[in-house]
Amino acid sequence: MNEFTLLEHLENIAVRLGIELRYENLAVSGIRSEGGYCRVAGKEMILINRKDSPRRKITILAKSLNRVNLEGIFIPPVVRRVIEEQVN
Repeated sequence: MNEFTLLEHLENIAVRLGIELRYENLAVSGIRSEGGYCRVAGKEMILINRKDSPRRKITILAKSLNRVNLEGIFIPPVVRRVIEEQVN
C-alpha cells in the first residue's frame, strides 16, 4: 500500500471515530509541538503539521489512533498492523 493510500485510510478512521483532524502550520502558529492526539474542551483532536512529509503524518496519525479504542470498527489488516506497531 502506498503512503498516500495509507494516510487516507488513517484519516478516514479518525473521522469515523469522531476525532477532529487539524492540519496546521505548527511552527507559525506558535505551538511548540510535533503534533498528535489531544483533547481540547473535551473534544478529541489530532494535530498534524501540514508541512510534515506523508511518512511523518502517517506516524503521527497511527500513534494517535493507537491511543483510542478501535474495537468494533473494520480496519484493513495492513492498516491495523501499522497502528498497532506504534509505541506512544
